[in-house]
Amino acid sequence: MRFYGLGGAVLIAALVLGSQVVSATAADEKATDLIFEHKHLANVEAGKTIDYKFSRTVTDPQILGQAFNDDITLKVVSDKEDGKKDLDLQIYTGERARDLQKLEKFSINPVFAVYFSQAIATFNQLAGGQTNYLQKSFSDGWLKAKVDPVKVTYNGKEVDAFHISMTPYVGDKYESKMQGWEGAKYDVIVSKDVPGEIVDLLATYHNRYPPAKLKLTERITLAGVSGLETPQ
Repeated sequence: MRFYGLGGAVLIAALVLGSQVVSATAADEKATDLIFEHKHLANVEAGKTIDYKFSRTVTDPQILGQAFNDDITLKVVSDKEDGKKDLDLQIYTGERARDLQKLEKFSINPVFAVYFSQAIATFNQLAGGQTNYLQKSFSDGWLKAKVDPVKVTYNGKEVDAFHISMTPYVGDKYESKMQGWEGAKYDVIVSKDVPGEIVDLLATYHNRYPPAKLKLTERITLAGVSGLETPQ
């Protein structure tokens, strides 16, 4: 059960991790069910492309690296049995573009894996620690995540959605070694009424030590979604 960099087999590995979490908690039909059990791509026809907007914001580029905006695109190439799809996933464009990932027989939206993998990599860069341990804490966090029904606006129309949030490192036994980043918060919004079911994937990192006031956010939002709250 590992998260790797954002290339090659990362997506399959990350989503396998998720499915294992769910199998261990079959009674939980909230956060884990919404993220790991739904056939997110069932509402997307072959030939359709889903566009996502990625944004990275920072308060101090010298310490946290540069802010940037880019695109992530997911194309459904063909339909397979049991509602599964063959996909083309392109992460970023231009000089930042990763190799095109051709994924076979997916029912879960692989953009979740992009978010998961980036979340672990970013927290590791900020706080340090052993990657395997951070992965487990992050994965376990979904078991106790908070889920609330919300309304979101997609292409000018209000639709029903669920807002899932968690802070997996708060209260961790190694919290004191996380250099003030243990409050990292992860917010997911999903809806059956949007293509691919992903509305918004947000990671917020805010260092608690004064006077630095260091903050970083990384966000993946479905194109056409509007009115989302700005992280505080």
